[in-house]
Amino acid sequence: MFTIKSDHGLSEAGYDKIIEWERSILPEGNRLKENFYAAKSMMKPLGLGYQKIDLCPNFCMLYYLKNAELTECMTCGHSRCKPRTGRGKTIVAYKKLRYFSITPRLQRLFMSPRTVEHMTWHQSHHGVDGEMVHLSDGEARKHFNSVHPHFSAESRNMCLGLCTNEFNPFRSFAAPYSCWPVILTIYNLPPGICMRPEFMFLSMVISGPSCPGQNIDVCLRPLIDELMQLWSSGALTYDISRKSNFVMRAALMWTINDFPAYEMVSCWSTHAKLAFPYYMENNKAFTLTNEGKTSFFDCHRHFLPLNHRYKKKRK
Repeated sequence: MFTIKSDHGLSEAGYDKIIEWERSILPEGNRLKENFYAAKSMMKPLGLGYQKIDLCPNFCMLYYLKNAELTECMTCGHSRCKPRTGRGKTIVAYKKLRYFSITPRLQRLFMSPRTVEHMTWHQSHHGVDGEMVHLSDGEARKHFNSVHPHFSAESRNMCLGLCTNEFNPFRSFAAPYSCWPVILTIYNLPPGICMRPEFMFLSMVISGPSCPGQNIDVCLRPLIDELMQLWSSGALTYDISRKSNFVMRAALMWTINDFPAYEMVSCWSTHAKLAFPYYMENNKAFTLTNEGKTSFFDCHRHFLPLNHRYKKKRK
C-alpha cells in the first residue's frame, strides 16, 4: 500500500478509504492498521531517515558540529531563524539542508542476498583488451588500483561517483527556483544495473530559490566528512554471503556534471583562458592583440544584410 501511494500520488484521504474498505472485507480481529497515520508510525523504524541541518540563506555556512548552537551567520551576519509571529510558535530556520547518510544504505547492499552477489562484479569480470564496457576497465581505475593497492585488494570496497545538477521542481520558468539534488552512484555493480534508480542514492537536497554557486562546497560538508571517514577508517559491515563482518571502505572516483555545475563543484573556471580543466594552467590559450582582433561591429555589418534576406525568404 505504501508503494502504491508513492508511485501513483495517492492522497492520505484516498489511502484511508482503501484501508477502510479492506478492513471491512477481512475477518474480524485482523491487524491491518486503521489509517495512514497508524501505518506510518509502524513503518517509521524501518526507514533510514535523514538529518536536518540549518543553513545560512546566503550559503555562507552550515550550523553544523561546533557551529550548531550559533544564532547568526559568522560571515554575513544574517539571522539563523525567522522572527516569531505569535506566542508559542516554533522557531523556524530560514533555510534547511536535508542530508541522507550514505553509510547505512551501502551496508544494506551487503546484507541483502539479492544485491550482495553483484557487489564484487567490478573485479570478478574479465575485460577485453581495447574495449571498455565498465569504468573498472578504464585507465583511471587501473591507475588508482596501482596507487592504492591496499584499497583495491578488498573487492568489496566501494567505488562511487557523484552527480549534481540544477532543476526547477515547479516545472515553470515563470517562477524560477533552483534545487540541487546530490546523487551518488555505485560502480561496483554491473553496467546493466549501476544506473538504475534504486541504486542511485540521493545524499542531500540543496533547496533554493537561489543557486548556491561557488558556495556549494559549504552544503557538501556533511557528505565530504562521511566520505573521508569511509576512506580512512571505514565502517564495520556484515556480508550475508560469507556470514562474516568486514571493514567496508569507500572512495569517490568520479564526478558527473555539465560544465556550469563542474565549475561550481570543482571551483575551477570552465570559461575564458582556463576553459580546459584537463590541462589546468598548462594550456596554450592566448589572447589576440588589438591589431589582430576583428571588430564586433564589422562582423555585425557583414552578416546583417544576409540575416535580413534569410528572414524575408522564410516569411
